[in-house]
Amino acid sequence: MIPKKGSILLVLVLVGAAISYASDYKIKTVKILPIESYPARTTISAITIAADPYDTDQKTYKAFDVRKLNSKGYFPLHIIIKNSSRDFLKIQTRNILLVTATGQHLYSTPASVLVEDVIGTKLSGKIPILKSDNMSTAGTPGSPLYDFSSKELTNRIIDPGSVTDGFLFFFTSHPKNNPFAGSSLYIPKLEQEGTGKGIGPFVIPLDPALQNKK
Repeated sequence: MIPKKGSILLVLVLVGAAISYASDYKIKTVKILPIESYPARTTISAITIAADPYDTDQKTYKAFDVRKLNSKGYFPLHIIIKNSSRDFLKIQTRNILLVTATGQHLYSTPASVLVEDVIGTKLSGKIPILKSDNMSTAGTPGSPLYDFSSKELTNRIIDPGSVTDGFLFFFTSHPKNNPFAGSSLYIPKLEQEGTGKGIGPFVIPLDPALQNKK
């Protein structure tokens, strides 16, 4: 099926708008500190996991070029994992929980959902790609979608003697109440690649990080 001229024109307009927005969006580098410098951390069997809560709009803006992200209900949590063991480790993010002060269990929101909600599909960096009789989307380098997705903590293998990091994004419908206050991050386990042996659970109270803001 040959695309109609009107469809092609629409695609070009959307591509132009997305590229224009992407050029205005600034990718910010998040510095990883020595893991011992993070107040909220725990160590089990040569594995240390630290959590750095981004609980204010000002702090979050230093990592992502979106103003008032916290005020819109999204609270990023930077996770840093140091593998001092000799094993390859696997982390599964879908089972990670934020256990709030009231006992509520919150799962993280995918970066793609956050960007679509806060920025919208037209400006998120999802450029339509014409394929015969259907359309697909992908994040473009330099766009908000690309930035949030590339910084997100995803399922991965952690090499021996390495440090890996990434963000989890937690949503609350009451953003004036800091969801990190009195909360703990709960990671059920990390698995040894090959054997499947679990290490954990890791429970990281977040209050020490809130009491010692950088």
